[in-house]
Amino acid sequence: MKKLLPTLIASALFASTAATAAPLMQQSAQQGQAMQQQQAQIKMTDALLKKFLAAMNQVQQVSQKYSKQFQNAENAEQAQTIQQKAQEEMIAAVNNAGLSAEEYNAVIQQVQQDPELQKRLQEMTEQS
Repeated sequence: MKKLLPTLIASALFASTAATAAPLMQQSAQQGQAMQQQQAQIKMTDALLKKFLAAMNQVQQVSQKYSKQFQNAENAEQAQTIQQKAQEEMIAAVNNAGLSAEEYNAVIQQVQQDPELQKRLQEMTEQS
């Protein structure tokens, strides 16, 4: 179980990057700066982290669901269609867990930068 959390976080990072890459690329530099400030202000409560863990598990399931289809795509157009469906489902999974894509990404960024937060998430995972 101890090795599971880093794997889940890596999967979540990959999935969330794929899920939010297009909208984020369309933002202006000013919007990007505002988003970074908002992410820094998010308080990591147990409730938020529980939502994050639920979202992360759902995102991972969606990623696994579409991974093989994506690898077996016959052409770039088909791969793009599969990726778009996966992104939509990932965003829906995050939203269904009670988070926005921005909040989800903010948690991922903070987890990557904060060993104490990693430990806290690990403990929450082991308790569930």
